[in-house]
Amino acid sequence: MGIVRDSDHSDGAPTVGETGIRVKDIASAYEHSGYSPDEITQLYPDLTLGDVHRALAYYYDHIDDFRSSSSEPASA
Repeated sequence: MGIVRDSDHSDGAPTVGETGIRVKDIASAYEHSGYSPDEITQLYPDLTLGDVHRALAYYYDHIDDFRSSSSEPASA
């Protein structure tokens, strides 16, 4: 599965294929919670190890976008 953006799902956030699992959730599990890619597949059984690595690669290739969107205050 590839990384997709669908404005009808997950508020347009990048997700892994049709799973609806957001790239930022996978990256957070890896970076902030310290889970290994193998452990992430246990947290999200719909993902393969390849899916996790694709999501992490996408995250790191677009890290400035993820960091800037998460640090912006919510608009009223």
